[in-house]
Amino acid sequence: MERYNKWLVLGNSNKCNHTNSFHNNGFISWVQKSYPFQIGDIVFVYVKGAVRFKTVVEALIDYRQDCEYWIEKAPQHPTFRLKLIKELDDDKLKEVNLAKYGFKGGRSLRHYIHKNVKLLDYIDNVFI
Repeated sequence: MERYNKWLVLGNSNKCNHTNSFHNNGFISWVQKSYPFQIGDIVFVYVKGAVRFKTVVEALIDYRQDCEYWIEKAPQHPTFRLKLIKELDDDKLKEVNLAKYGFKGGRSLRHYIHKNVKLLDYIDNVFI
């Protein structure tokens, strides 16, 4: 069985309302530049102090499809479509609990996390 990669990224709610995009469309657009995702990869989205969303990389798109949810002008560039798998509002995925698995806070997500297998597996197991 092929194992897909898992990633943890920061959804900046000051720039885009990812939650409404997930609720209304079932997906968000995520910039391709600087993110080595592949179709089928699992991407967890951290917003407002906790991991809230589990998604799967569904497609590569030439343009952003969630412009209406951007607070500022949405950047126009190729994106990944991250399809919502599940949403949680669980204390287990707040920053204080993630720290037990090596998470260094929201600021550490300026770049994605993918090498901390212990953290990513913990997050994945909470979503089960």
